[in-house]
Amino acid sequence: MGKMADIDELMYSCGFEVLHPGGIEKTDEMARMCGIEKNQKVLDVGAGKGVTACYLAQKYGCEVVGIDASERMVAYAKEMARNKGLLGWVDFIRADACQLPFVDESFDIVLAECTTVLLDREKAFSEFLRVTKSGGAIGDLEMTWQKAPPQELMDRVYEAWDGFTTQTLEEWQKFCEQMGMVGVQVVDFSEAIPDMERDMKSELGLKGKIKLFGKLLFRPDLRRSMNESSKIFKNYTEYIGYGYIVGKKS
Repeated sequence: MGKMADIDELMYSCGFEVLHPGGIEKTDEMARMCGIEKNQKVLDVGAGKGVTACYLAQKYGCEVVGIDASERMVAYAKEMARNKGLLGWVDFIRADACQLPFVDESFDIVLAECTTVLLDREKAFSEFLRVTKSGGAIGDLEMTWQKAPPQELMDRVYEAWDGFTTQTLEEWQKFCEQMGMVGVQVVDFSEAIPDMERDMKSELGLKGKIKLFGKLLFRPDLRRSMNESSKIFKNYTEYIGYGYIVGKKS
């Protein structure tokens, strides 16, 4: 099956902006819960096409550094920043979230979206905490389990989604507290999932749908991956959720 990064890049190239339910509104909600303010320095982990970083810089007047493991995503993001006139406020680099190329306490806020479920969580959060200033905030928006899933589902998503693992929000909260974060809060927005497919189709539009169809004709591996993902969401609705976790570095 195609890699998740390849699927993300394909969808971004066809016109998708945000690949989670609730869209940029949920990202904004998480950022506000982190106490985002003007002139702060923010790290956007798993920056993708650069939508979150550019949005936050424009709305809040903060300086944002976005990292992504994909060179192509970094190129997309830099182009977006140029087009929006945000060079100097937003920068993007290719980097490993588990080995961040920044000195200790570099950022007021660290944000991650749909990323740590594909990483070694302890390594990633250790790095998030290391580069966050004392008293700074960390926010992570991810797909979660609404309740303990059967082993067959965990095995299926691990295989289909490149080693994907997640937890219930309660388990995420406990994990963050064990990592040393304080004032940890969790917000469940699983109710937005049923609208995700409709919203994404609307965002894509006719031109984007035609572009996506054309590209998938030449990528049977990605077609299989996308079909498998669709089946997982359809057959395991009661287990799949979304939420975000926010806490501070003491």
